[in-house]
Amino acid sequence: MAEIMVRKADGTSEPLDYNKIRHSLSRAGASRALCEEVIESLQSRMRSGITTDEIYGLAFERLRELKMGAAARFGLKAALMKFGPDGHPFETYVAALLKGRGYSTQLRQTLRGKCVQHEIDVVASRPAIPGHPATKFIAECKFHNSPHLQCHIQTALYSWARFLDVHDANRDIDSGWLVTNTKFSYDVIQYSDCVGLKLLGWSFPRDESIQVRIEENKLYPTTLISRLDRRGFEALHNAGIILVKDVASASDERLHALGFSEKNAQGIKEEAKRIMSGRG
Repeated sequence: MAEIMVRKADGTSEPLDYNKIRHSLSRAGASRALCEEVIESLQSRMRSGITTDEIYGLAFERLRELKMGAAARFGLKAALMKFGPDGHPFETYVAALLKGRGYSTQLRQTLRGKCVQHEIDVVASRPAIPGHPATKFIAECKFHNSPHLQCHIQTALYSWARFLDVHDANRDIDSGWLVTNTKFSYDVIQYSDCVGLKLLGWSFPRDESIQVRIEENKLYPTTLISRLDRRGFEALHNAGIILVKDVASASDERLHALGFSEKNAQGIKEEAKRIMSGRG
């Protein structure tokens, strides 16, 4: 049987690897049996030239039929794209991820540099903890509306230059980060490794990527909740709610005050609890 080639978002192709699909399903909380059931349903629909997006769509639909909560978690990459069109919700979400790691954060701050003032997306700090010294850093958040768009070298150059200017006037700020909801180009990774700019993006760094940080403490974005429309998302975001867990624990009174009807509030809370359960 001829090998099935899969077309990736960057236009290159690679052999179909069901283990990658199993891994993604497993990370979403699907059991081994559920993973195999989804894989089995996909096999008859695979063809050479199929795209990774098409495979994801097929897997998502089957997973949704079987386990709604697991399907929502499997849709994490698409959920991050729903933060647009502007980057403010993504900045809020990055701050929430950092808080999950014990950082104190400030959003959209104006800091004086040696040469000019800078609008900083996130300022984060954390006292010394076992194995890690105290730190304070600035983060540039680069949001993309499409998973096919990479973070390119111009953004890395700009982020590093901004850090150097801010650091010269604020010596307690010891590092600069560049955070994106998609991937980094090879040049960005090479340059950042050379100068010391820290990167956080989709699947990078491998063991500390944005999805790893999301899943380790179940810091899922509210955009995973399928019942939540754009108006509802904006109402939650304006109230400082960007995480599914905060929707699950919100009182009915608070949701009603934000404009949700009794039925809608109950529905989004139930879905949020399913997503958080880890059992689908």
